[in-house]
Amino acid sequence: MAAVKKKRWPYVLGGILVLLIAIVAVVLWRLDAILLKTARDQAATYSQKLGRPIEIGDVSTKLFPYVGARIQNVTVGPAEGEELPLAEVKDVTVSVAAMPLITSKGKDIRVRDAEVSGLTVNVIRLPDGTTNVQRLQEKLAEQQPKEQTPEEESQPTDLSGVHVERAALTNGTIRFVDRAAGAQARELAVKDLDIEVKDLRVGQPLKVDLAAAVLAEKQNLKMTLAAAPLPATLIPTPEQVTLKAEHIDLSPLGPFLPPDVGLRAGTLDADWKADLGGAVPGGKGPTKLVGVIKALGMKFAGSEGGKALDVVLDTDVTGDLATGDLALDKLKLDLGPAAITGKGKVKGLLTDKPAVEGFELVGRNLDPAVLAEYYPPLRKQLNGMIAGPIGLDVRGSGTQDAQALNIAVDLTPVRLRVPDQLTKEAGGAMKLNAKVTGAAASGGALHFDAKADLNGVDLRPGLLVNKAPGQRLEVAAAGTYAPAKTGSGMTVNVTNMSLGALEDTVTGNATVALAGTGKKATTTFKANVKAARLDAEKLLMSEEEVLARTGGKPPPEPPVEANRFNGYRGDIQFAIASLRYTAMDMSNVTGVVKMVDDLITVEKFSTGIYGGKVVADGTTIRLGPAPEARPFTAKVQVQGLEVAQALAARTPKQVLTGKFNGNVDVQGVGYTPEKLQQTLLGGINGNLLEGTFLGKDLVSSVTGPLAKALPFAKALKSGDVTSLGGDLPFSVTIKNGVAQLSKPITWTRPEAAMSFDGGIGLDGTLNLTGGVSLTPATIKALTVGKVTPTEAIPVGVKLGGKAWSPDVTGVDVKPAATTILKLAGASVAGNLLGEKGKAVQDIITGGQDKAKAEAEAKRQELEARANEEKKRLEDQARAEQEKAKQRAEEEAKKKLRGIFGGK
Repeated sequence: MAAVKKKRWPYVLGGILVLLIAIVAVVLWRLDAILLKTARDQAATYSQKLGRPIEIGDVSTKLFPYVGARIQNVTVGPAEGEELPLAEVKDVTVSVAAMPLITSKGKDIRVRDAEVSGLTVNVIRLPDGTTNVQRLQEKLAEQQPKEQTPEEESQPTDLSGVHVERAALTNGTIRFVDRAAGAQARELAVKDLDIEVKDLRVGQPLKVDLAAAVLAEKQNLKMTLAAAPLPATLIPTPEQVTLKAEHIDLSPLGPFLPPDVGLRAGTLDADWKADLGGAVPGGKGPTKLVGVIKALGMKFAGSEGGKALDVVLDTDVTGDLATGDLALDKLKLDLGPAAITGKGKVKGLLTDKPAVEGFELVGRNLDPAVLAEYYPPLRKQLNGMIAGPIGLDVRGSGTQDAQALNIAVDLTPVRLRVPDQLTKEAGGAMKLNAKVTGAAASGGALHFDAKADLNGVDLRPGLLVNKAPGQRLEVAAAGTYAPAKTGSGMTVNVTNMSLGALEDTVTGNATVALAGTGKKATTTFKANVKAARLDAEKLLMSEEEVLARTGGKPPPEPPVEANRFNGYRGDIQFAIASLRYTAMDMSNVTGVVKMVDDLITVEKFSTGIYGGKVVADGTTIRLGPAPEARPFTAKVQVQGLEVAQALAARTPKQVLTGKFNGNVDVQGVGYTPEKLQQTLLGGINGNLLEGTFLGKDLVSSVTGPLAKALPFAKALKSGDVTSLGGDLPFSVTIKNGVAQLSKPITWTRPEAAMSFDGGIGLDGTLNLTGGVSLTPATIKALTVGKVTPTEAIPVGVKLGGKAWSPDVTGVDVKPAATTILKLAGASVAGNLLGEKGKAVQDIITGGQDKAKAEAEAKRQELEARANEEKKRLEDQARAEQEKAKQRAEEEAKKKLRGIFGGK
């Protein structure tokens, strides 16, 4: 029995193995079917999006010893109106080593082979002149969301576990089919297209080989890209590019290029090699360009007289960005009639010992308008912006101890039309001359000294600077430039700069440092500028001049990106002896302005203006939001300001005289009067010295009506002004567009004592209620000596209208007239009755207290009405704010319901 059992075990084991194989076979069979169904479902989805049928013939898999997949007969079919499929792929195979993949839990990915074979792409030019590729691009553009939120920066993916032994595209074909010619359709092709990459993995140099037969039977185009050893991200840093092309006829490709190119004829030959070195990000070492590229007989639709353009680039150039070495053993670029040639050497330009050996870089006939005669699409691209020969001349000069490169760019013969920026006629001066040397003092940085003559430029099309052709505009700068030693960025130190604009000159120095990239990019700056005189009113265009150029329409506001100032850090210090700006003449303007992102802080600012001094330390503004939404705070101290001068340009008529000492502390959002009436908050307090209220004599405004109410009075002479006394303290609180007096303002003159309360709108509208108490001397003069009261007689009054043309209303002279009449009667009784008349006089004069009480009651009534109106306006403003808040909440709820599908 034991022997029998021993003989059975191989059969049992074999049966189990057969069963396992059968199970695996079934699983593989079902897996292939599931994958094929999934792939076809996805193909159907994309078919709907692209408007083209996508078909997949078969999907097969393999699990051991290599995990692999094979996809066969994939077709992206024709869209409506097309007869050929866009693309066909016969076979796609991928195989990955199974054991490393399993044991590493998916971290060790060893791709033995990934190959696409039998790819055919059909580029069809349709009867309407468009191509199927253009139609596909338009369809893809329709699938893109209208507004894309910027992607957040993420850490690079670590692909150090990926190793691709071979990846290739073999036997590819790109067919070009021209159906626009009717029945005589033309067909041509790029055949035998091969692209291969081997041994792609971290730490290994990358090499990509491409070869193709371009409109020929054998391969006539070869290109190789070599990269440095790959980092963990597998993102290559190119080191070398080689290009070889053997007389490729470009004429047949013309119809398949975008219509605006209009290529009709031309050939391409190339034998060119580029060792890129430090010229690419992350690269190191010298850059070397050797070889020739020729594009001959290039003809384009619309060229004048069928002119053919020959483009030849012949180079033997070596350069090193790290040291500033450049050797032009040969440099020749021919663009038809134009040419750039170079020769000579520069060594150690970025070191403390530069050397120049016969260096020349010269441009000849660089006229874009002439080149557009050969290549008409350039005319559309330039859009008339530039025409005329550009002068370019770079030469090495100097002695062994002091060598330099001299750069000269002359645009004087050029006509410029840069929309919304500048114009210049041919012959108008526009030149740049610069001298570049090494600079030992700056640690090997590049030293520059440049001057620009821009007298021929017209900057008025930019609607900002009022500089016409022929007016002075000269710029000069000297300093150093140093690229960042690690990573991206640079530092520019301008040790001496000057700007001569019109009749003024600004001088100073500045430093700018750029570092980082993307959202981590920073710009750090520091500047110090000075000027003896600056007339910004002449230099900047007025609103009237802008509207005259725009046909009366305000210029469109550029789109605002709230985060555009992120990363900016720095401060600007300035000192201007005399500054004129917006009808203000300022003297000794000094200050320090600091910037952190979009927040501007005036750390220090002082100036002499309107006969006094203004200090604005601590004022802030945010530049990120649009102008109408920019928040600001203003902290201003004023000493000895001549009020009449300050208000002269802001009111139609003179309003007030005197000197103001005080503080302004306000905050708001926006700059327009409409926005400020809604947002301005804060207060103003101080003293008005020797002030005079112009345009209205308040005493005469009261005594005139009073004189008419008395049968024996004579009107007093009006001076049309009201003296406000030697020192008038006041304090106002600004809210809802009104400057409300914190407490009544009072002052006393020989003619009367005056007191007012209320507010003044930001538009100059008065809403003041108070009284004028006429002194006994004034009553005596008014009554021609008939009445001399023992104390002042009050008259209630209200001021409205504009401050420069006020309206005096609410003058109630009845109580005062009654009092004066009684006093006059008492005086007559006393004179007629003698001692007996004193009792009668006392009875009559008792009415004076009653009149005073009535006048006081009238004044209180007017004040109560003013307070009620003020409360009504505040309640109305609060109600409007509450309604706006409710509307915003309703809009937010609607949007949320829309997002979550609610009703």
